[in-house]
Amino acid sequence: MPADLLAPLHYDYMLRALWVSALVGGTCGFLSAFVTLKGWSLLGDALSHAVVPGVALAHLLKLPLALGAFAAGLLASAAIAFLKAKSRLREDATIGIVFTSFFALGLLLISLHPAGIDRKTILFGNLLGMANRDIAQLIAICILTTSVAALKWRDLMLFCFDPNQARTLGLRTNLLQLTLLSLLAATAVAAMQTVGAVLVVAMLITPGATAYLLTDRFSVMLALSSATGLITSLLGAYASYFFNGATGGCIVTLQTLVFLAVFLLAPKHGYAAARRRAHLSSAPT
Repeated sequence: MPADLLAPLHYDYMLRALWVSALVGGTCGFLSAFVTLKGWSLLGDALSHAVVPGVALAHLLKLPLALGAFAAGLLASAAIAFLKAKSRLREDATIGIVFTSFFALGLLLISLHPAGIDRKTILFGNLLGMANRDIAQLIAICILTTSVAALKWRDLMLFCFDPNQARTLGLRTNLLQLTLLSLLAATAVAAMQTVGAVLVVAMLITPGATAYLLTDRFSVMLALSSATGLITSLLGAYASYFFNGATGGCIVTLQTLVFLAVFLLAPKHGYAAARRRAHLSSAPT
């Protein structure tokens, strides 16, 4: 039995899948803390879908797919900001309009020019089939994204928690917003190559939501979110070998199970703890 459990480690493609999954999962987990604190879950969903037309256009123009996806993500962010500033629409409506429009445009471009573009790969990822060039781009994106976020995490934290206070302290909130949007777009590009555009949003939200239930300190939340993303991605990729299932599906399912366990059992903010507090407060003295 122990020998069977070590079987994935005997194959080069699985070893590569494991460390790539861990790298992307840790990066998504790190950004997930900011997404949760800022309340940008729907925006993360928008960016994960908005990169699809960028991939299609980059393929048609013979450009790196990561470059096209990143440009599409930034364009979608700019479109959301413009509609929010220039119309009476609520933010959730503008986000919904933009991300569905971009996603539809991407699917249309793929259907019109299907040669060389695998729709399933874009939507659901293809971790085991990534080329060395794609892996090199992914590594560069993850390192750059994590480095920038780690260097500016205090400023980004204050911007996410209270933009007005950040502005009062002299921070350039517009620049911080653009920085965070750029980091999210870049991370969505990296995660899209592993779990696909459909499941990117889960990797950008679930680790942060899990960590949010475990602590009231953002520095601890940042560490827990990163660790959750890294470990669940590693174990999810490992488990996919035995289940013979989609790697992205295994990763996100495991992240969801961890979240549900924390939601129920977290010592302070879990469901069981809340029920105990409610019971004690209603008990006669």
